[in-house]
Amino acid sequence: MNIERLVNTETDQNCYIVYDNEKEGIIIDPGSSADIIFDKVKELGIMIKYILLTHCHYDHIEGLDLLRKLTGAKVGASFECNLGIQNPKINVSFMFGNPIKEAPAELILNDNDIIKAGNMEIKTITTPGHTKGGVCYLIDEDLFSGDTLFLRSIGRTDLPGGDFNSIKKSITQKLYTLDDEIIVHPGHGNDTKIYYEKQYNTYINIK
Repeated sequence: MNIERLVNTETDQNCYIVYDNEKEGIIIDPGSSADIIFDKVKELGIMIKYILLTHCHYDHIEGLDLLRKLTGAKVGASFECNLGIQNPKINVSFMFGNPIKEAPAELILNDNDIIKAGNMEIKTITTPGHTKGGVCYLIDEDLFSGDTLFLRSIGRTDLPGGDFNSIKKSITQKLYTLDDEIIVHPGHGNDTKIYYEKQYNTYINIK
């Protein structure tokens, strides 16, 4: 499995292109310009099967509308995330004067659903807390955590749908129970590992 990270420098948001050796893959959280993402897809020679969303916030979906047209890929999201991408108040884009109202996702994902792209199996882990519809995606030993879990931090819970008790439960019961060596690729900032966060996360640790 191969992972390319594209960082939107305006929001410090991480978009991931994940693909197998046969050049079939997915895009996770298209927060960067669709043109920038698609140029990288073309450069790598990848066929994109899915565009997967970890949650609905504007900084993770800014490139979605054009990118789904450029790639022809299906969009996958949780039920609540799907509602959020269609509502500028829930995706908080209205706060910045550029309301985003996306078309619905083609694929609604539930907890423990597994979808395939090439030879990759992608497991959905529902992790509400940062938003009601937050999810993480697990592919082998790599976890794409969106804004649920960061290096020594967690996603904020003061925006619509946020709840600290929910994100604490998601992290302790869903993520900290995963293998310690799993690499966490967050929606902002640098990678980390499960064992490290269990010990050193500023907000939620289990020392």
